[in-house]
Amino acid sequence: MHEPIISLTTDFGEEDPFVGIMKGVILSINPCVRIVDICHRVPAHRISEASFLFGSSYRYFPQGTIHVVVVDPGVGSQRRAILVQTPQFFFVAPDNGVLSYLYVEQPDLQVFHLTEKHYFLPKISQTFHGRDIFAPVAAWLSTGLSPQSFGPGIDNYQQIDVPIPRCLAPHAFEFQIIHIDTFGNLISSIKQDFFRQELSRSPKHEFHLEIASQSITCLLTHYAALSHISQVGALFGSTENLEIFANKTSASQLLQINVGDTGRITFL
Repeated sequence: MHEPIISLTTDFGEEDPFVGIMKGVILSINPCVRIVDICHRVPAHRISEASFLFGSSYRYFPQGTIHVVVVDPGVGSQRRAILVQTPQFFFVAPDNGVLSYLYVEQPDLQVFHLTEKHYFLPKISQTFHGRDIFAPVAAWLSTGLSPQSFGPGIDNYQQIDVPIPRCLAPHAFEFQIIHIDTFGNLISSIKQDFFRQELSRSPKHEFHLEIASQSITCLLTHYAALSHISQVGALFGSTENLEIFANKTSASQLLQINVGDTGRITFL
């Protein structure tokens, strides 16, 4: 039997001991578990960005992995703690929409409200449910307990809108920048399937993308295809989202673009 795997995604950063404490709680309950860090530098409180980042990551893990996602600006409030089961994975998170990309992609799932305090730490703080609820629940789940052990099933879990291009006119759409990666690449809400579908429907099978002061009319296949610094191009990245990038520099800084800013794409 393989060692159980628990992944962690948070906005806790690397300066404080929060992530290490969560790992200590997990290992105190099940010392045989393997813990994998997906990301701990999700921008603070950014539920939608966390949902995208995690939604782009979870499927690459072995079947049976327990994914813990803690981006939780409502910690200590009346928001619920939940456990989600799909045919491949388990997910432990606050019920605030942080799993919305999962809900869109995996409709075959069950959601449980975490109410059985026997599986929490004895003292529950108002500010650190990652330590007191989510980590111990994930650890107990990794010992083989059924999801039903942790609380009742629910179907009114919280979802946020997953950004998609908004139709402005025939063949014209507004898109949104949903993430900016470490290199300053602008990850857009344009998925590859959507792009191909709309391009095939357009009269000339061409497109014109506008963002900030830049116009882009062709796709590139790799980042190094741009020959000059300050040039901007577009390609489909590893998440199958359209990325706007610059040559060896940050497109975000070059164009002064932030998460949530918008652009326009027209299929000609």
